[in-house]
Amino acid sequence: MTLQKTAAPLPAKAVLVISSHVMAGTVGNRAAAFALERMGHPVWEIPTIVLPWHPGHGPATRQVPDPLLFSQSLEDLTQHPDFSSLGAVLTGYLGEASQAAPIAKLVDKLKAANPEALYVCDPVMGEETGLYIPQQTAEAMRDILLPRADIITPNRFEWNWLTQSAASDNMELVKAAQSLDVPKTIITSAFPMLRNSIGNLLVQKAEGDKVPQAILCEHQAIPTPPNGTGDLFAALYLGHQLAGHSDEQSLKLASSGIFEVVSRTRQLEEKDLNLAAFQDRFIRPMAMVNLRSLSAGPKTTPFRKGPKRQPKS
Repeated sequence: MTLQKTAAPLPAKAVLVISSHVMAGTVGNRAAAFALERMGHPVWEIPTIVLPWHPGHGPATRQVPDPLLFSQSLEDLTQHPDFSSLGAVLTGYLGEASQAAPIAKLVDKLKAANPEALYVCDPVMGEETGLYIPQQTAEAMRDILLPRADIITPNRFEWNWLTQSAASDNMELVKAAQSLDVPKTIITSAFPMLRNSIGNLLVQKAEGDKVPQAILCEHQAIPTPPNGTGDLFAALYLGHQLAGHSDEQSLKLASSGIFEVVSRTRQLEEKDLNLAAFQDRFIRPMAMVNLRSLSAGPKTTPFRKGPKRQPKS
């Protein structure tokens, strides 16, 4: 497929990130905020829950904000003198179902004040083994937050749960996109077409009887990846969108950046992404990824070609 030229970067815009906060590790707010700030975007943060570490490390104390105080704090934030200048809101893990309504209210106020602002919803709710949050919380994400989103970034399990489908291939994932009124969906664990790979599938909502536009970006799969990849991907894609990159370029850059950080973190046998050590790799990724339109056949396009080999003297 023909690649679009990238325009000059746009001025950095502040982003409000609403997700979990861990005391140790790089998931939730700690992953998303770090990435966005490293990309030049000022970040406002709201924790939906405070945890000592990622739940995958074992049981730990959960500190969920008081619902009334949480709601009042978000209402206060909408009165901030710079609120209307926010370029985007990114939401991830919710501590409980009651948090969805005040978040939705904040998003509505930002859209009214700044119609160009983006809302990215990363519906962090489960994986292949099932939901790891209460069903009521997952339903609040689906019913209250997703209808307001410009972009959503579920994994394949989350996508199937949200659409009440059981897709067995990418075209079924694309067809299911018509059931949700979301302009852009990125399924971060789509079906790969290359051996030993993982795919990120971007689906653009079709109008009327038109066929949805779908682009698959693939890179080599990393066994047992560290925690935080979904949080980082959503932040990287959003950051590239705010910088003025096209959908295709944002998808490629985010996918390549994820692969670079995950592969290097895995070599260190760490359980959480080592963003501090490898921050340059998601800013200027060099990894090869393959991009294809699902309606254009098997043709692939490399993200970046390596330098030509010099002849031996």
